[in-house]
Amino acid sequence: MLDCAKGRDVVAPSLVGGLAGEIRQRAAPVAPVLSAREREVLNRIACGQSIPAIAAELYVAPSTVKTHVQRLYEKLGVSDRAAAVAEAMRQRLLD
Repeated sequence: MLDCAKGRDVVAPSLVGGLAGEIRQRAAPVAPVLSAREREVLNRIACGQSIPAIAAELYVAPSTVKTHVQRLYEKLGVSDRAAAVAEAMRQRLLD
């Protein structure tokens, strides 16, 4: 304890490198991994397209687009379109 109070190292130098790497790894924000289709849907949401419009452009059912949107919300940790777009912009996920 006195060593620490005097500003001396209390951790073995051989451990410092590993600890620093572990701290950096845990502290680094991890961008969610979005599928290619989720990114397409996200970009269209950012352009203000509706679910039916996105479905028509991607040749899928509106329910499929809704599923992609729900997964996007989960991965981004949001609950609505505006928050999804804001978070995507913050994380530079938009094309």
